[in-house]
Amino acid sequence: MSFDVFFQGFRDGEAGTRGSDQMRQVLQPYIVREDGDQRFALIECGDGSADVYLGGRDGMMANHISGEQPWDLLVQGARAADWVIIPVGCPICITHETQRRHLPDGLDEDVVLVSSGDDLLRLIRSA
Repeated sequence: MSFDVFFQGFRDGEAGTRGSDQMRQVLQPYIVREDGDQRFALIECGDGSADVYLGGRDGMMANHISGEQPWDLLVQGARAADWVIIPVGCPICITHETQRRHLPDGLDEDVVLVSSGDDLLRLIRSA
């Protein structure tokens, strides 16, 4: 799928300031190519791949996600980083129930708990 999926940490209604190290740790074994400044990486996992853009310490964007297994990897990384998943045109996806109370006003209205790549992919396909 070529649309954008954003990953962001929140704390008390504000953007968080951590998580990229944990996400990178999950993704690292699957990175097959990255640019010099390590902000773009191509990951390959099982039956598919994804382009990921690690934008700083507090978030990431992924697109061109193919197959099903990369979705599991992205959810695992989000859980490890304590990030929510924001697929464009879909509800906000939390990976821990405790994240709900930290979302900014307005983002906390249409929220879905996802525990796997299958959950996330099913939600995206239904939107």
